[in-house]
Amino acid sequence: MKSRIIIVIVGLIFVWWIATYWYNYMEWKEKKYNELLNEEYSPDELNWKEWINKANERLEVLKKKISLKWLITKADMYFENMEYTTALNQYLKVYKEVPTDREVNLKIWNIYYELNKYGDAYNYYKNIKTYQNLDKTKAVLSLINSNYNWTWSLENLNKEIDSLQLSKEENFYYKNSLICINDFSKCRLGFQEYFDKQKNTSQTWTWVSQNSAYIQNVENAFTNYYNFQIDDLTYKAALVTWAFYQNWSYFIALETSKTILSQNQNYKPILKIAAKSAYELWMYKDAKDFLIEYNKAESTDAEASYFLARVYEKLNEKLLSVIHYNKAIKVWYKDLNDIRRRLIFIYYELNNTEKMLSTFKELIDSKDKELNINDYNLAIYYHIINDDFETALKYSDIAKLKYKDSELFYGYNSWIMLQKENLTDFQLNVIENNIKKALEINKDSPMIIMVKWIFELKKQNYSEAEKTFKKAISLDRNNEYSETTKYFLGQIPKNTD
Repeated sequence: MKSRIIIVIVGLIFVWWIATYWYNYMEWKEKKYNELLNEEYSPDELNWKEWINKANERLEVLKKKISLKWLITKADMYFENMEYTTALNQYLKVYKEVPTDREVNLKIWNIYYELNKYGDAYNYYKNIKTYQNLDKTKAVLSLINSNYNWTWSLENLNKEIDSLQLSKEENFYYKNSLICINDFSKCRLGFQEYFDKQKNTSQTWTWVSQNSAYIQNVENAFTNYYNFQIDDLTYKAALVTWAFYQNWSYFIALETSKTILSQNQNYKPILKIAAKSAYELWMYKDAKDFLIEYNKAESTDAEASYFLARVYEKLNEKLLSVIHYNKAIKVWYKDLNDIRRRLIFIYYELNNTEKMLSTFKELIDSKDKELNINDYNLAIYYHIINDDFETALKYSDIAKLKYKDSELFYGYNSWIMLQKENLTDFQLNVIENNIKKALEINKDSPMIIMVKWIFELKKQNYSEAEKTFKKAISLDRNNEYSETTKYFLGQIPKNTD
């Protein structure tokens, strides 16, 4: 009898252990599935079978993403280096394979946002509205700024804002800001009543403390207006419009600017805000028109001249762009080397080699602390291919000391020295050491391999030269060094072994 009781007790303990294990396992499984689904679904919203299917679909996407890991890593690298167009091309390849993946959608959306292509950004965002990693501030700004051509009515825009499930404070801020477009008085009262309510109830803007100072910019605009004790309502509207621009609400800033300008067409600060807002929305013709009006009153504004040059550049009116960049230099625009870099690119596009090289000289000879490796790289390269070897060697010597961990300038030094017909043993030894150092840093640089090929030709090592030539051609996929290659091919004696 006693043994039977022991067996029953042991059996009950075993059953309890199995039940506990099963319960914990199911709880763990549910947690893992929820993690896979980013908590977008739960058993309350979907039946168990659908829920399992969704999780399994997500697992399949994850498997595909693992197989695309290298492509994603490359895309991430380009994005981190702000090479947005290249990053976008890489992410779109990933998106083609895993179009339902929220993280990939988010990355594409972020690039479009950084490029100010707000319509494209919001199209991707709509696919992932409930994704927990989403920055909803960027999402709502994409939505609002994509409306520059009035594809949404204000009513539909408000409904879409509601669908984003923003905080109460954010929802009020954006919807009340949109009211300013058609009825500034109503918008102003809305903000003032809200500010008064917060002060009277000693409440704080939780949204502000956590995410942004957007509402603070608007409140400061009203505070400044009252501090100045001015009765001009247009001035108040101007202050609020500037706050909208500061808050990246370019569409609202542009529309409120237009309203102010309809009452005072020569309001200079608003002409500037309107131009900048239009520019951010890719409305370059409108930006140009606003700036031309502004320049009639402020012809010596260096920033405006620079900005107008940028606009003409975007409109592909290159000669007008050059004129206004040079005007900005004359009226003491602060960042001369930024202008020089832009002029170099335009002169290249216009095939004006003389101007391009002289501007490169101005850039490098400025000895600005902000000069970067790319400045030296391009300056040396274009002086080499345009046969100014003296300048190229001078800049290469400077850069080799400045960027010791780059293969570029060891290669350039050798390339320049190899232009001589007759080289001494000492010079050949210097060239060989430069090439060895460059290859230690980057063994697959097409420029370094090409230089090594020229070096082998000079030493009449034709067998090694042939092998190196094939590698140089295979690496030079963009035919960047084709002219140099053709020249040195012509120098090879016929009937060589």
